[in-house]
Amino acid sequence: MKNLINIDNVFKALVVILLATMAFGAKAASVSGNVGLDSDYIFRGQSQTQGDSAISGGFDLDAGKGFYLGAWASEVSYAGSDADLELDTYVGWGTDVNGVSIDIAYVDYDYSGDASLNGSEYQIGLGYEGFTFLHVLGQDGFNDYTEVGYSISNVADVSYGSWDNVGDNWSISRSFDLPMGIEGTIAYVDFAAEDGSGLADEDSFVFGLSKSF
Repeated sequence: MKNLINIDNVFKALVVILLATMAFGAKAASVSGNVGLDSDYIFRGQSQTQGDSAISGGFDLDAGKGFYLGAWASEVSYAGSDADLELDTYVGWGTDVNGVSIDIAYVDYDYSGDASLNGSEYQIGLGYEGFTFLHVLGQDGFNDYTEVGYSISNVADVSYGSWDNVGDNWSISRSFDLPMGIEGTIAYVDFAAEDGSGLADEDSFVFGLSKSF
């Protein structure tokens, strides 16, 4: 019997819910965007540009009542691959319960030039008093991932993450305001590859600039 409960159907259903929310509560909907330039695009501890800089940008639509959707793209470069652009599209819902933030989302990753890298995942994120927790259920060949973090007010943000069958990473970063509404970020990221993964350990100092609008 055909399985009607699959990722594509869930994604389409969430999009329909979002569109319906917009239709009946258009006044609550709002759109925001962002652009960024980073000395290296780091994803869960690993460089996605072989240590080179990357330009990125995206937009988010807040449909009200906690529902949202968006898209984000960045330059990428991998050894032995023709991929040159990553496009992430996502849909989700977030709320706050007694000071605990809750966010549930589905993310689809598409790589222009190399479809073999494509994948998707479900995410659940929690936050409380500066602490954050993220758990990812990988789909379509992506692995599960778990990350915890803590924001030390006016000092730094620290995080530790573990990616099944890939490796672990930790980071420390500091964000600061610059003129014209630009935000700067400086970070140190360390990645330790899991034995048998075929990957190499990495460590990077990264500087980034971003602006939201």
